[in-house]
Amino acid sequence: MLKRALHEDSPEEPPSKRIRQPDRLSSLSDELLLHVLSFLSIPSLITCQRFAALAGDSELWKRKYYSRWVWPRARRIRQFKQGTGTTARRSIEYSPRVSNWFSHGPLTKVGEDRNWKGQYRLQHNWSRGSCRVTEVEVAQHPLAPVVVKLEHGVVFTADAENGLRAWSIKDTKTCLATTSFAGVGDGDGVSGAPTAVAVTPDDQKRGRFDVTVGFEHGGIAVYSFTSGLKGDTSFELRLWHPDSAETAITALASHKDFILILSEDKVLYLYQLSRQESKITPDEQTHILIASLVANNIQSPFSLSVRTTSTHAIASVTYTFPRIGCGWSVGIQELYWSKEGGDLTSRLATTVDSQYIGSTLAERPASPSRPSVFESPSTQTPSLSYTQPPTSLSYSHPYLLASHADNTLTMYLVVSTVDKLAIKTGRRLWGHTSAVSGVQVSPRGKAVSVSTKGDEIRIWELEDVISSRPASKGALLGDRSVQLSPEPRRTRPSPFSVISRAVERQVAAMEGRRGISSEVSLSCIKGAVEFDDEQVVVLREQQVGTQLLGCYDFT
Repeated sequence: MLKRALHEDSPEEPPSKRIRQPDRLSSLSDELLLHVLSFLSIPSLITCQRFAALAGDSELWKRKYYSRWVWPRARRIRQFKQGTGTTARRSIEYSPRVSNWFSHGPLTKVGEDRNWKGQYRLQHNWSRGSCRVTEVEVAQHPLAPVVVKLEHGVVFTADAENGLRAWSIKDTKTCLATTSFAGVGDGDGVSGAPTAVAVTPDDQKRGRFDVTVGFEHGGIAVYSFTSGLKGDTSFELRLWHPDSAETAITALASHKDFILILSEDKVLYLYQLSRQESKITPDEQTHILIASLVANNIQSPFSLSVRTTSTHAIASVTYTFPRIGCGWSVGIQELYWSKEGGDLTSRLATTVDSQYIGSTLAERPASPSRPSVFESPSTQTPSLSYTQPPTSLSYSHPYLLASHADNTLTMYLVVSTVDKLAIKTGRRLWGHTSAVSGVQVSPRGKAVSVSTKGDEIRIWELEDVISSRPASKGALLGDRSVQLSPEPRRTRPSPFSVISRAVERQVAAMEGRRGISSEVSLSCIKGAVEFDDEQVVVLREQQVGTQLLGCYDFT
């Protein structure tokens, strides 16, 4: 039986072809094509393969970056929300000069062409929590805790066994430089194990950093780290001070010529360092003790910071303390002095007043002497009451964040002017499903928090939290964070592994005979989380004692 033809009416005629539209775009100049492409959406711009060279133009993506990430932030600023005049509108219009954008000056570097498409992709990945994760082994069964600091893509680790190390997490996770603590303190006392580390960019263009390390016997060592373009990276000991504190140093902060130290016996030291160009020994470096304060009733965790303004320098320490009637509270103390050599002023603010509904912020009088935080509060109902101390604190002016074991965080805004210091009412943030062990915040209002077991890391945009208005004071705010959704983990062999893989397998086998799984199992977080513009670093510890750095890359 014959089959029916597909086209019975005209079986011999071929199907009609689609009429091809004339190409009118190819005849246009590149300037006109860029103007046409500027009206496309991001998905259409990415799939525009015919004009791939023009679709990836940096100036085109620079405008897209401004429209997506700079303009919404400018609208949230109160002074521009309230401004209705022509001047207020023009001040937030697009400008090709990045230095005119809000807090985007660091994106402009002299002599460097910025890849704005890559910069847009970086911010897009941050907003969605998309990243690549790798794990690097930094210590095996360390005798003392490993301290970590991340600064501009360089990770600095310090421990008693391996000394001070710097390595890059961008280029194959290679170790850049290392130096031992064995010779530090000879003749002047024993250095001991490192307990804290702080990093300050000295000359970022040349890859120079000042690394300050605090030890368990109270000494501090300042190293100069230089990352050369040809791989000639090294550490150079610039200062060794054996008796900075009488006990172990628990917290450090540095800013160019200043170092802020908090010892285990709760004594705060503020030093000023001199920068001399001549070649002198580390013992001959000049360091002057500016102030020393003693506290008796404060508790960990602590957060130290040093910042400068055009006229003043400010050293801050945030801490926790118990208060009858409102549980655990947070306090901040500032050492405030003029760069021209003015008198040093000490002032204090706490969250005691803000933990009561209807109370106003009480301004504390500034006094050179150490003020007391134990003053009788007004009799009101507590709004934010905590029965347990915070698990961690992070302060980067004006944001103060506290993490708690009840799966929440508390955000405070610190008002610090020449005339006053105050802490505004806190707001609860929730989103974690387990206890929060570490939190880190930047001056731009971006924060990263991590759960106790490290299985949940969240990114917070605190400017969005500020712009929103909760229904009541102390209300919980949800859906304000993004959880990291990394690609499958890739565990890379460390180029500076402290033991061989054979020994590691033997240790795992021994633990397996004791009833513990020999598989990789992360038990807890050791140390605070660190992050910069491109990555997040979290220090983890396996059940067998191995210290791992989880590096989350958003580029």
